[in-house]
Amino acid sequence: MARFSGSEWTGNIRMNSASRSLLWLALLTVVVCGEFALASPRPQDSTKPAAVKEEPFYLHAKHVSELGLDCNACHVPVKDGSVSLKRPGHDQCMACHQDAFDKVNDQKICSQCHTAFPPTSDQQLYAFPRFKKQRPILIDFSHAKHVDPHQRIDPKTGMRADCSFCHITNAKGEYAIGHEQCASCHSKAGMKPSMSASSTTQDCQGCHNPQGIENPSLRKTAVLVEVVSGTYKNIRFSHTVHFEHRGQFDMNCTNCHRDIAQATSLAMISLPKMDSCGTCHSQQASNRRMDNCGTCHASSETGAALASYSRWIKPAFHDENFRQRHQAQASASGAQCYICHTGVSATSTAEQRCEQCHRTMRPASHTVRWRDDVHGKFAALDRDKCTTCHVADTCVRCHNQTPRSHQPLAYFKGGAHANLAMLNERSCFTCHTFENTCAECHTKTN
Repeated sequence: MARFSGSEWTGNIRMNSASRSLLWLALLTVVVCGEFALASPRPQDSTKPAAVKEEPFYLHAKHVSELGLDCNACHVPVKDGSVSLKRPGHDQCMACHQDAFDKVNDQKICSQCHTAFPPTSDQQLYAFPRFKKQRPILIDFSHAKHVDPHQRIDPKTGMRADCSFCHITNAKGEYAIGHEQCASCHSKAGMKPSMSASSTTQDCQGCHNPQGIENPSLRKTAVLVEVVSGTYKNIRFSHTVHFEHRGQFDMNCTNCHRDIAQATSLAMISLPKMDSCGTCHSQQASNRRMDNCGTCHASSETGAALASYSRWIKPAFHDENFRQRHQAQASASGAQCYICHTGVSATSTAEQRCEQCHRTMRPASHTVRWRDDVHGKFAALDRDKCTTCHVADTCVRCHNQTPRSHQPLAYFKGGAHANLAMLNERSCFTCHTFENTCAECHTKTN
């Protein structure tokens, strides 16, 4: 741009002062607007594609809900006629995605199963479902609907028949349970959901909901409930070893898995806690006691064993008041009294737990003077408490006999009873009534 001095402007362009003022204002506006334009962002180039946020791909919702495929289109039996299904492989995928395998690998398809792209090994597979924490519930199952209310024992195994029917262990003591066990009943006519080698999506959805696992919006609950993994870390445990000694300790599945019989969902089930082990292992049994940590813990443990892990040491909460006020703790659901008190069963109800102790152990209030002096007053205040141990005829067995205070009877009836009656008339009416006793003499007119 050519530069002009002030004299050149005035020499070449004849303007009055008003016109020059307007010109300078216009030039100033151009300069300011130009600087603003340089500072402002340029409009986006329409030729450059904008970044598109990729929506999550829900494998089962796409194939079942959207495309209407049946489960057996991808999940095929391991062999003809079997109810056990194998994980879908390339053969099942190629039924629809032939081009993705013949021409060029499609990363979107491969990444649904393979952890690497391009995949180089059949070991590079995701576990289903892809969930970062513990495994989610894959099946809707209620133990409460399947357990035997009579708790019958299988003579072959010595265990509860309803447990050993489905839960079968291998040589390592690991449980193997699958469609074969379910099909023992659900393959019969009339059983729902029905299970066979030709089961359809409707049958599968009687137990499974993979769409809800993948897509949170399809879950019955807002939070995905998880099942505790099958083992504790660094713990040595074998079901097989415990089954070998089941007769010695009258052991059964519910000794440790106490919440199974009432569980209506797998979400209610958790692994047994350490205090359950105390049912047997708190005894002084060689190197299998609870205070020998190395028996079960594979990791190195240091320090003294907790006092609560031995039945030979009284727990800290068993203070002077506990004997009088232990009722709430002893009758609470899941009370652990049986760990130390051998007369209490682990599977007993709250009422049974009380009876198992109090039928053999006299309450602290029952002192030497209890029978002769004070039991009547306590019974009058709360007879229901007496019935915890005593039956209805307990009182009658004693009070049908003439009390020692009535001896000699002729002297007592002749007038000696008056002082006792005036002091505590209510005690008289434990056996007597005014009409059948007092009225015989005290209503006669002279």
